[in-house]
Amino acid sequence: MGSKMRVEELAQLQKYRFKPELTNSINVIDLLNDVFLQDFFKKLANIMGARNEKAAASIFIKRYAFVAVMSLYTMTAWNKKLDVSLHNLKMEAPEPGKDWLSSFSLVDDTLQNWDGKNRQKWREEIVNNLFAKNIDILINKLANIAGIPRLILWENIAVYLFWLYETELKEHESANVLEDFTYLLFEGEGPLFGAYNQNPLQRYYGDKTNMVKWNNEVRIRNTCCFSYQLQAGKRCKTCPCTQIAMDGRCQDGEGIYCSVRSAARKI
Repeated sequence: MGSKMRVEELAQLQKYRFKPELTNSINVIDLLNDVFLQDFFKKLANIMGARNEKAAASIFIKRYAFVAVMSLYTMTAWNKKLDVSLHNLKMEAPEPGKDWLSSFSLVDDTLQNWDGKNRQKWREEIVNNLFAKNIDILINKLANIAGIPRLILWENIAVYLFWLYETELKEHESANVLEDFTYLLFEGEGPLFGAYNQNPLQRYYGDKTNMVKWNNEVRIRNTCCFSYQLQAGKRCKTCPCTQIAMDGRCQDGEGIYCSVRSAARKI
């Protein structure tokens, strides 16, 4: 049974970049059109001040990761399903002179309640619709158009899922938090996420490292996301190049970039 979002639910999802209405938007399904997508990334790279479309594509998928955050938060915290299918999504269009963080709206923002039966099967359907029928399709498009390894794009998604379950939902009262997080990392099989033999998220869930500079523990990435190739020129605090760049072994992130090329063909 479907239900309209309650005020408190709407407020929570707005924290994850959901907006009921967008004044300047594009239909996400249009990104599957190669001509539209190429034009979009040329404009996006220019607006972001990115050195190339590869960097723009990487940052785009980091922004798009909030679609997964919204969907999985709704599933885990409320036992409800948000329709994040490609045809139901609208995304804030980038505009010159404005920072682009990409808010999202839904054509149909009705929440579908879990019916109380076989939650595992219900969860599988949500995961499959989110990843195999949405995110993986876009990742493959970006990889082909921008020439960026899929491993980088998948890690861009993974880091936000870790943040969701380890930070945002850490103190949540729902009994589903640990179970759903474990499922996403270790139990969900590859085909649920796309044309994969193995779960594409699991490889990124490594141990955290104590970083004196940041005064906390962080999980160092396996790949470089190229955010330093934006106008600001800053690296993420979890960037694998942060240390090795100091002695010149990671020029323009290519050391990390090249090292994942062969691995990318295996997932």
